[in-house]
Amino acid sequence: MSNKRKIIFSILKEIEKGEIEPKAEHYGISNAEFGDIVDMMEYEKLIKGSGVARGGSGNEARVVFLKGAKITLKGLEYLEENNTWAKTYKGLKEIRDWLPL
Repeated sequence: MSNKRKIIFSILKEIEKGEIEPKAEHYGISNAEFGDIVDMMEYEKLIKGSGVARGGSGNEARVVFLKGAKITLKGLEYLEENNTWAKTYKGLKEIRDWLPL
């Protein structure tokens, strides 16, 4: 669960920066798992405006869209609550080294 929380933190940071659209391959996970995380973030109101395309209701995610996503006030609060990670987070280029922490 810790890695999922860190992936959520990273996605929020990248949406906040607005430079790179996070993708499943950045984190070394499947589109299905990435889609589940993004759906959870949208459901928990950490972000708004994301899109997850599935092959029908209940099927796994095929494509995840974060290009138009925005971070919400609750998402900003998540970043503040986990600000100790901000000291070590260097962005998507070094994400795989950071995740196991």
